[in-house]
Amino acid sequence: MSMVFMLFAFAQSAAWAQITEQPDPPGRVARLNTVEGAVSISPSDSGAWSPAVLNRPLTTGDRLWATPGARAELHIGSTAVRMNGQTSLDFLTLDDTVTHLRLAQGTVKLRVHDLPDGQRLEINTPNLAFVITQPGDYRLDVNPASETTRVVAQAGSGMIYGDSGSPLTLGSQQQGSFTGTQLVPAAPGSSVQDSFDVWAAARDQREEQSVSARYVPREMVGYQQLDSYGDWSQDPSYGAVWLPRAVPANWAPYRAGHWNWITPWGWTWIDDAPWGFAPFHYGRWAQIGPRWAWVPGRLGPRPVYAPALVAFVGGGGGVNWNISAGSGGPPRPGVGWFPLAPGEAFRPAYRVSPRYITQVNNNIVVNNSVNITHVYRFQRQSSAVTAASTSDFAGGRPIRPDHYKPGAVDLDRAQLIGGGLSDGSVAGQGGRPRGGEGDKGALPPRPDSGEQARPAPVAASPPAAVLATRPVVASRGERRDDRQDNHRNIVAPDRSHSPMARAPVQATSPAAVPPVAPPAPAQIPAARLPELRQAPPAAAIAIPPGRNDPAAREDPGAIAERGAAAQAQRAALRAQQQAQQKAAGVDPHAAGATNPAAPTASDAAAARQARSAAADP
Repeated sequence: MSMVFMLFAFAQSAAWAQITEQPDPPGRVARLNTVEGAVSISPSDSGAWSPAVLNRPLTTGDRLWATPGARAELHIGSTAVRMNGQTSLDFLTLDDTVTHLRLAQGTVKLRVHDLPDGQRLEINTPNLAFVITQPGDYRLDVNPASETTRVVAQAGSGMIYGDSGSPLTLGSQQQGSFTGTQLVPAAPGSSVQDSFDVWAAARDQREEQSVSARYVPREMVGYQQLDSYGDWSQDPSYGAVWLPRAVPANWAPYRAGHWNWITPWGWTWIDDAPWGFAPFHYGRWAQIGPRWAWVPGRLGPRPVYAPALVAFVGGGGGVNWNISAGSGGPPRPGVGWFPLAPGEAFRPAYRVSPRYITQVNNNIVVNNSVNITHVYRFQRQSSAVTAASTSDFAGGRPIRPDHYKPGAVDLDRAQLIGGGLSDGSVAGQGGRPRGGEGDKGALPPRPDSGEQARPAPVAASPPAAVLATRPVVASRGERRDDRQDNHRNIVAPDRSHSPMARAPVQATSPAAVPPVAPPAPAQIPAARLPELRQAPPAAAIAIPPGRNDPAAREDPGAIAERGAAAQAQRAALRAQQQAQQKAAGVDPHAAGATNPAAPTASDAAAARQARSAAADP
């Protein structure tokens, strides 16, 4: 008997070793939650463009395109990313520790609520790479016509990298514009708030006032819409629960939406409701009286995303589970599903490790009776089980509340399939569970073409210039794993014509690399800050106070040099504004015309400081 046990254990270990050769899927995704106008998506496993669908999870390799006049909002954990019109945004990497985006053209705003240690948030453009180092509010503008990138930090800070040379530190209320890939300064952009800034600020304010954020962590993707469509309550059995206010008759969770194959998870539920993300990818569902209630459970700070928290039923032993779905017709092979109840563990239909199963179920107390009987709470409940033909399921066709609901006879002969087991078995390739009782059926295989079967209008794709190979700055991925911190403060080269003139910079030796989580830039005395253009104030966002060091003192030569650089910058700005006024038909010498080169209070203060320094060596 001991020999048999040893052979069994060896076989299990070998099976786990084979399974864990493939890494677990990431525990977080992005969610497209707002679309205004025409926005298109090109999934990672398809080169085709199609209209973007609300609530679709976004991951590594996905690409988004917002046509002129359109806007879109997506969330990556607690970070909000907002796209203006004529914007191309790609997901280069999105996993548990790295968010790496590419902005080929257009405008994005990022509101970063939290940036824990070990997390990296990077945005690449054709000119530079911007690594955010602190929570805050940021804007990036890429102009393909002038081949420039503007980076604005309305709050927070970050590092700007070119293809070579020293990175620049961008502090709160600072901005910089660059051309080429060597951080060559470009003409400064406008500091005036536009309608996109106002739109983003209004959405930030609404998010800051969220009631749902008191019940779930902000890192949970999709909580933002819960306030508008439901109410929170306390239940003696489940704790905090959320109840949707208005749902159709005969509604049940996972009954209004469609299925889509999304790599690397496989079959993923995409709900039609505006609030339909968090309640279908985190937590569990319960029935409280006649109503359905979402139970988030005991959530940690970083909940793990799941493609659909359901169990599947269908035919077994090579026998089809034939149903008459939709509007009737002859019976066809079908597949059914139902929501998991509190205490029921999620068993994926894709290859995962035991560690992943523990993490994705860390918000529940497992009901061991399910492990023994393989019977779930809603498995035999007709009002909870939804079914569709395998062709409708695999084709991503819409599922509606009036769709087929299996009867008692159908449910009695239905068997668990596709990883819907509670005995600890792990699913394998093709959606087929590995080992364990109930391994008698499988979900439909991966379709040949993502969402091609779904009727949809022709979507616009980005201009050919955006899709073509462009000189986008390479990823700093080769530097991420080196933990050396060899940054040192140096004197910046003379860039008096730049909006980042004499900005404090940090540089590395050729062999040095930035750490995984770049440290916050060292505090620099206010007397050494450049005369930077101020970014527009962000509504409803607390701006950190400026750094002051009254004891800081510069030698008279440095002060004079700084004053000359500031005067040169203002003279250039004056010439630019006069040209704009002349083009607009305004006499630049008329009364009321701006004079950016006129002496300012800062010039007077600098002169006084120079005289004081000369008198007191």
